[in-house]
Amino acid sequence: MPEKVPQVLTIDTQTSPNVIIVQPQGSLSESDIESLAGVIADAGKTEGRKPGLVIRLDHLPQWESFEALRAHMNLIMRYHADIPRIAVVTSSAGLGFLPNIAGIFVQARMRHFAPKDQEEAIAWAGRDESAPEGFHILPDFPDNVIALSAIGEITSRDYTDHLIPLLREKEKANDKLRLLMELGKEFENYTLGAIWDDAGLGLTYWRDFEKVALVTDSIWMTRAAKLFAPLLPGEVSVFPLTQMDHAKAWISA
Repeated sequence: MPEKVPQVLTIDTQTSPNVIIVQPQGSLSESDIESLAGVIADAGKTEGRKPGLVIRLDHLPQWESFEALRAHMNLIMRYHADIPRIAVVTSSAGLGFLPNIAGIFVQARMRHFAPKDQEEAIAWAGRDESAPEGFHILPDFPDNVIALSAIGEITSRDYTDHLIPLLREKEKANDKLRLLMELGKEFENYTLGAIWDDAGLGLTYWRDFEKVALVTDSIWMTRAAKLFAPLLPGEVSVFPLTQMDHAKAWISA
């Protein structure tokens, strides 16, 4: 049965898929945040896997007191790595940008949905963590080549949990690295948090890449790569998806 706090915060749990649906309707109190924290903890234990979160927003949430705001921050710090997906359902154009901002601070995959697409939002938020999304390593490349295919939405978590550790491991055995990135038909977009991490990645590792190959049919990604190529010390080349074999030969030579 749904657990509700009238006129302030509604909390509805579903098991198929495993999601928690919340909607703030007033100024949140410390007890509201504590109730939500308890539901998140219980959902993970009961279902045996981490729940997704669906947030229905008509306006930016407000807090009843500083203690409530602090409790909210503590909730984020405690559970931000335990919720794999957060869907923000809102008709507000301004609030629709919220997932991009929040993506800088949380590791969950976040996506905006219109109210008419709420069922799609619930289905997406409740997808199993093993669903193909993020960076996938491409086989049959030399050891000094990091070859990846980006699938779905790339978030900050994909960098911190997968790409950065892979780079650190590769650089132990290779003086110079090469990077091939495929942005194919299954690629959707980068969150703002991922773009932030991508910039940090470039500042930290740009001297380690002697070659970078981008394989994509995206016009704006192609233009961006060509724009920034002169700033990199290594060679940069862009290939359309139909020329993956050429990209593989170039990066491996």
